[in-house]
Amino acid sequence: MKVTINWLRRYVDISWTPEELRERLTMLGVEVESMRKLGGEFEGVVVAQVLTADKHPNADKLSVCRVNDGKTERQIVCGAKNFKPGDKVPLALPGCTMPTPPGTPPFTIKVGKLRGVESQGMMCSAQELGLSEDASGLLILPTDAIVGQSLAQHLGRVSGDVVYDLEITPNRPDLNSVIGIARELSALSGNPLKLPAVPERFEPAEAPSIATVAGQVAVRLEDPELCPRYTARMVRGVKVGPSPDWLKQDLEKVGIRSISNVVDVTNYVMLEIGQPLHAFDYHLLAVAPEAKTPVIVVRRAQEGEKFTTLDGKERSLTHDMLVIADETKPVALAGVMGGLNSEIKDTTQDVLIESACFKPQTIRLASKKLELRSDASYRYERGSDIDICDWASRRAAQLILETAGGQVASGVVDAYPKRHEPKQITLRYARTNQLLGLEIAPAQQREYLNRLELPLDGTPGESSFSVRIPAFRVDLKGEIDLVEEIARLYGVDRIPSRVPCAQPGTNPFDAVYDQIAEARRLLTGSGLMEIQGQTLLPQTAVAHLPSQLVPLQNPLSGDMNVLRPSLLPGLLEVLQRNVNQKQTDLALFEMGRVFTATGNAPREERRLGIALTGQRNPLFWSGGERDAKFDIHDLKGLLEEFFAHFGLRGLTFVRRPEPAGLYLESANISLGKQSLGEIGLANPMLAKKLDLRDSVVLAELNLDLLLARRNPAKSFKPLPQYPAIRRDVAMLVEETVTHEAVLNAVKQAKPSHLETVELFDVFRGKNIPSGQKSLAYAFTYRSLDKTLTDAEASAAHEKVVRQFKEQLKAVLREG
Repeated sequence: MKVTINWLRRYVDISWTPEELRERLTMLGVEVESMRKLGGEFEGVVVAQVLTADKHPNADKLSVCRVNDGKTERQIVCGAKNFKPGDKVPLALPGCTMPTPPGTPPFTIKVGKLRGVESQGMMCSAQELGLSEDASGLLILPTDAIVGQSLAQHLGRVSGDVVYDLEITPNRPDLNSVIGIARELSALSGNPLKLPAVPERFEPAEAPSIATVAGQVAVRLEDPELCPRYTARMVRGVKVGPSPDWLKQDLEKVGIRSISNVVDVTNYVMLEIGQPLHAFDYHLLAVAPEAKTPVIVVRRAQEGEKFTTLDGKERSLTHDMLVIADETKPVALAGVMGGLNSEIKDTTQDVLIESACFKPQTIRLASKKLELRSDASYRYERGSDIDICDWASRRAAQLILETAGGQVASGVVDAYPKRHEPKQITLRYARTNQLLGLEIAPAQQREYLNRLELPLDGTPGESSFSVRIPAFRVDLKGEIDLVEEIARLYGVDRIPSRVPCAQPGTNPFDAVYDQIAEARRLLTGSGLMEIQGQTLLPQTAVAHLPSQLVPLQNPLSGDMNVLRPSLLPGLLEVLQRNVNQKQTDLALFEMGRVFTATGNAPREERRLGIALTGQRNPLFWSGGERDAKFDIHDLKGLLEEFFAHFGLRGLTFVRRPEPAGLYLESANISLGKQSLGEIGLANPMLAKKLDLRDSVVLAELNLDLLLARRNPAKSFKPLPQYPAIRRDVAMLVEETVTHEAVLNAVKQAKPSHLETVELFDVFRGKNIPSGQKSLAYAFTYRSLDKTLTDAEASAAHEKVVRQFKEQLKAVLREG
């Protein structure tokens, strides 16, 4: 949203400097992206006249021109094709710094050669000068432009006007207008808001046949939910032509190209009050055979219906789009763009003014599907003020009379089946002061809201008062929003900073937050780095996952059309991006929410995802593990360490017999009968597709279940005071025997004083029968209250060996 300081001053008296105004807008919550002083940005740009234009000797698409800048003739190399000798154009002289968008480096014109021919400046388009978005060719100036005059003087931009480029948040559609911004400044300064004097009604035209608009056109709403209000007003006998200078300059200052007086008025009113308008050529509206006057029909488009918009492109519509039509054809795509078949032309004499309110979701859907954005759709998508439709229509008719002449048919056709009922919100004085930490008097609180045109509803009480919310403030939904409005006008910068002082019972302990923070500390302490992925993903990225996807009805783009059902696609994307940047050794984790479709509503849960690839340890000049890569055992050990410190005991890893989903081989992680997640080796074909040169191991766990089932130790364990005794076992077992089965056998043996069990060797090969493997374990025995004897350790260890022989059919290896 662009606005000038002089335009704002028409509606509110402000004495602040441009810099002070920028600061006050920021403190009101309106971000000022840039501030540009007009006139100064055209320093070094003059009105010039093209004398000759010859073909460039070394380039087919360039021409070499002789140009008069008022003082001398210059040679200019140009690529535009829309000019001829005799035309007057803007010429940027050497040393001129061109206007650039915010964040773009300055661009200074220099004398240089283009394809071997010297160019002593640059003839400019409207886009290059920041006047509009038109980059189709040079800006051709009027024939009466004075050669040698500065462009700023020619455009009348020597008044010291300032253009502010504002970033308006989607919840404040009322600020997408000059009057909306002026209302904020009026409330802040205390100076009254001065709205234009618009006639409540227009005098009847002289000809009785056009005295009332109701006799000239009718309106039929076929779907009032999508179009709750539609007004039509007529101006007859207009003379379409160029706009007066004041109107043209106001529009061009904020980047709107002047088209004609009638069209410019609709754009001006849209910028002024925030209500998009459209003007139809009345005589291009078809009349049904049995009718005497046209009927405006607001209806859904037919599936596959063809319609050519004002930009000359034919578009195929769908049934969920809304069109403005006559009895035979569409004449506008509602809220987005008018049609070529009803546009205002130089020959237009009678104009029908549309001022309507449309459902924001319908306009956004049509705009996104057709990839067609306009200033009107931008405003309608955020919500328009249903109560302002008639005022905007009268304002447009008033300005058309001033700029194009004609007569306004009396009355208006106003299709408004269900009147808007203002919402009421009750505000408690004490609640305001409690939340802000201030003492603002009740009368002052009411005064602040009155300044914002939020009127009191009834007589205020001793402890509270009720506020009637106008239609233009769609963001005000509850009491807290009114408190925010008071804070903005009081001044956020005036609210004192204090150290929070918690009182018992006022700030409940957030156990979940602290537990997640502890999990994060343990994972980073294990050498993992945390990432934060996107919640929205392209459907193609998760097509291989078995989960039921949750699609978005109105996605922002094809790359963000489903909610993620898993953290693993995001982790894999980060691995790919880092490996492409030569960062190949990665140990990452993410904690976040995922969504899966279950019945009528999606299920949301927290998960923990981990991904490892590349070198296990950093490369050093020496060491036996220079080429050791992450494998499934590294990840399993990391998880076991995490579980132990996080307070989860008794987890089991059950291997799956077949590949599944992302995994070539994987295991389910369970606690009792409850599945907590899975761990596995990513399918090598998937890793290759992502250009990951090393194997990738992944794990994903239900973090909500981890938090619910954890039982952290609550007491300190002292360091052991007595020595330990170690016993080793090397045994032959069937290939199918897992480490988990060995640990289960140890648990069932229940050896006394057993402290740790460690697998330190797995061997297959020479002297090992086919279908078997050798496992070597170290057992540590220790007593907490005395020194163990060899006999006591051996007795405990014998229980373990006996259990291995009976349960696992193990054969002990000697030596």
